[in-house]
Amino acid sequence: MSLTNEQKQELFDILGRTGGHREVMKQQRSIPADYQEKLDRVERQELSLAFDSMPAVRVVVSRDPGRKALCPLHVNFHGGGFIFPQDMDDDLYCANVALGIHGIVVDVDYACSDADPYPAAVHQAYAVTRWAAEHCREWGADIRRVSVGGHSAGGNLAAVTAMEAVRTGEIRLNLVVMDYAANDNYFVLEGEENIRSRAFSLLYTDGDEELLKDSSVSPVFASEDQLRGFPPALIVEAGLCPFVEANRKFGAMLEKAGSSVRFARYPESRHGFTVRMNGDWQDAQQTIIDAINAAAPVS
Repeated sequence: MSLTNEQKQELFDILGRTGGHREVMKQQRSIPADYQEKLDRVERQELSLAFDSMPAVRVVVSRDPGRKALCPLHVNFHGGGFIFPQDMDDDLYCANVALGIHGIVVDVDYACSDADPYPAAVHQAYAVTRWAAEHCREWGADIRRVSVGGHSAGGNLAAVTAMEAVRTGEIRLNLVVMDYAANDNYFVLEGEENIRSRAFSLLYTDGDEELLKDSSVSPVFASEDQLRGFPPALIVEAGLCPFVEANRKFGAMLEKAGSSVRFARYPESRHGFTVRMNGDWQDAQQTIIDAINAAAPVS
């Protein structure tokens, strides 16, 4: 049964009342001039892509003008609880990564769940990743160096996209970056401290609580068979993030299934820090760039 308009409004009211942390992060930060200037140094192309049986999706492609042939290609999924769209912080992050890897970053402005709940974002994430991989030759990128990554809800989409790529065999990824990923959207149904995350989860599945235990909504519910063959992973952990235990659990599951997992731990950082430019954000972004550069091409 879908959420009524009244129930949706109640959940949005919760998000409005509990969004202070996000605003404080933005107000307290100071954006370095050389970081902001990177947006002007990349070649940016905005596209609207249409795929069968799903809403059109806005995509922003950032390219390093100095890239060489067979450069890496990274597909990024922004955060925002599946509710908020891509914004300027994401543009800055993608520009920095594109320049740092001397390659191409495809940023996916997937459907927001208030209008298009699950599985719209999941389908778009996979479709755009497949589309990007298919354009490697045209763009001069290396098909063996295609990676995906994301933040919060986007980290969830990166994990789900990787699982689907393994299942279909259509895309071979050489790295998955999960940055304070929302990889368990079920546990938040309990506890007053999880009220904000609970609102995001229920809006994402249109009120279906049981769906929150599906592995394509909460990857921590994946079976070992579903995770076998998962690409090498970088898990960026914010110590003050509500999903920290879920990310540790998912990393352990990946290792048990035979995948290579590296944790980059930032114990004093909060959820959202990497892209919102708080705490150890510069170190975290450089860690992601270094991981993409170091990731071995798929054989």
